[in-house]
Amino acid sequence: MDSRQASALRDTLRASFALRKSRVESLCVLVIGVFVARTANLSHLACHFPGGAQTASNYRRLQRFFEQVSFDFGALAKVLVAVMGRQEGPWRLTMDRTNWRLGRRDVNILMIGIVHRGIAIPLLWDLLDKKGNSNTRERISIVQRVIALFGVDKIAGLLADREFLGDDWLAWLQESAIDFHIRIRADIKIATARGRMIKGGKLFRDLKPGQSRVLRARRQLGGSGRPKARPVWVAAACLASGELLIVVTNGEPKQALATYALRWEIETLFAAMKTRGFNLEDTHMTNHERVSKLVAVLAIAFCWAHKIGEWLHETKPIRLKSHQRRAKSIFRYGFDQIRRHLVNPPAIRQAIDPIHFLATGQTPIQAPRPRSS
Repeated sequence: MDSRQASALRDTLRASFALRKSRVESLCVLVIGVFVARTANLSHLACHFPGGAQTASNYRRLQRFFEQVSFDFGALAKVLVAVMGRQEGPWRLTMDRTNWRLGRRDVNILMIGIVHRGIAIPLLWDLLDKKGNSNTRERISIVQRVIALFGVDKIAGLLADREFLGDDWLAWLQESAIDFHIRIRADIKIATARGRMIKGGKLFRDLKPGQSRVLRARRQLGGSGRPKARPVWVAAACLASGELLIVVTNGEPKQALATYALRWEIETLFAAMKTRGFNLEDTHMTNHERVSKLVAVLAIAFCWAHKIGEWLHETKPIRLKSHQRRAKSIFRYGFDQIRRHLVNPPAIRQAIDPIHFLATGQTPIQAPRPRSS
């Protein structure tokens, strides 16, 4: 990484964030560093600072950044949406949680993202002060932040897995006029056509692998006490493994299973932030505020990589393997290009300039050929 690259990225980030010059410089070095080092570990990132400072000095600078910098996560969300060209909406949102353990501390992140071309755009996230599942209050809080920033009209629907269920939660989504497609466990009780409550696994036990069915009318979900949530549509499919996939929705029932399948895109995002990209779990930080800032750095880097990958795929499509799947993801296409450019820019004669692309929003240009001596 050279000083020109850091300078170009610094100018771009300064236009987006209300940070003083030294903080913006640290942010841009961090964003570039996670590509070069392929890790979120500060000790390794400190080795990739431009200039002649000692690694120990760079490490202390990184520590000060995460201790002292105040991030406007709402402003960041708007920047990420703009970078990805998704300002118009409406969006299908997908919600999930990722967690890991470092020593005796749990790092537990609840995230909401925008479904986008096979992956999710990171939008907002919260660090949960516990291990295990989120609760209704935490879920409502993060969705309310989306509404406060962008308006409820920007939300076409919400997709979530089996963790994200509960009578109060579904009732709130219904009252907020937010469509949802949420998977439920097979042991959740569903009303039959005659009003008798039986477990979903029993209701759909006749389905064979590859078969699916949508119940003819909205059904009440069972629970203790009188339910607050109104009846919902229920669709189910038997997967190739024999496992039942049961989805409840207040949206279009015939498309419930296909729409729910888009939920997987946030899992792909987590993979990009972890083992297939930036190795988020390498960090030794557990302080919630600092981890949240680190996720912000990776969110910027992720969107940059994916946008570059999208352009590359349009100009030179990723080859298909024999099973007709892409040889690499769009994210990884962009990630590898940016990393090659940063690690050894003079060696790339026919490559795009990703710094120029991020700075201008224009079609990437070819990096100039180095002059022969």
